[in-house]
Amino acid sequence: MQATLTIRQDALPVVKSSLQARRKALEFSLRQYRARLTDFERQHQMASEQFAARFGAGELGDDAAWFEWGFVLDAARETERQLELVKSVRL
Repeated sequence: MQATLTIRQDALPVVKSSLQARRKALEFSLRQYRARLTDFERQHQMASEQFAARFGAGELGDDAAWFEWGFVLDAARETERQLELVKSVRL
């Protein structure tokens, strides 16, 4: 779905700058989340997708580390989603 947005010409640089800043912030966050996911994967010798399936099926128990991994994975996915949205904006 596409939408049309009307922006005053003199506001366009502000909007572009804001989008660029948001994109950089999302890219930074995503790098941080991916680094944490790599740490979890190395520590537990399991890919994040495998972890998600096993944790979701209740196979791993309720240790706090599993919940942290799940949170970081969800945050990374949401950050990726938001980054794709920001990248899709055409001005």
